[in-house]
Amino acid sequence: MPQQINLLTPILLAPKRYFSALTLLQATGLLVAAGLAAAAWMQQRDRQAALDHQALLARYAAERQQLSVAHATLPAPQDVNSLQQQLQPLEAGNAQRRALLASLGSEGGRMAGQRHSDLLALIARSLPESAWLSELHYAPGRVELIGGTLDTSVLRPWLGQLGAHPLLVGQELSALRVERRGAAEGAVGSHPLLEHGGLLAQSPLPVWAFRVVSAPAAAASAASGGAR
Repeated sequence: MPQQINLLTPILLAPKRYFSALTLLQATGLLVAAGLAAAAWMQQRDRQAALDHQALLARYAAERQQLSVAHATLPAPQDVNSLQQQLQPLEAGNAQRRALLASLGSEGGRMAGQRHSDLLALIARSLPESAWLSELHYAPGRVELIGGTLDTSVLRPWLGQLGAHPLLVGQELSALRVERRGAAEGAVGSHPLLEHGGLLAQSPLPVWAFRVVSAPAAAASAASGGAR
């Protein structure tokens, strides 16, 4: 009796194995290698972070030391009241300088004869021949003249001429102090000179030192009355 043999029967074929031992071993090896690589990378990151942290702590300690040294070198705090007392004279001086600068800056708009330079020119031009100046201090509303003379009688006419200047209206020039400096031997007729703060009088006449200060007329009159 004839028989039929089918060689394609699935039962006779070798079964497929999807997860063989080799596949599992290869997958395990890849996972282990990836884990080791990740662990090495994380360890490297941790070491770098630790180094950065140590550097940051060292820099913080250095800056803290510098701050302590700077704080130790600071001057002791001063009292506010004492600072205010020291500031007041400086502010007053600045105010006076600003007023002087403002008055000098506005001189260009003044009329001829009312400028500060005109007053100074009058002092230099009208100074008697027998008198001289060693110091001249000028501020708006105040003139101080320090010098010497061989003849005290020329002072009052000269001061009267200066007092008529428009910038000294309401002011009075008075010789607050006139004292004799003495006489020096020398040739007659030579003019006294002032050199290096010392008086070189080459005249047998006595030398008189004077100091003239301008003051408001009312104050000057009151001072004169009190002196009498």
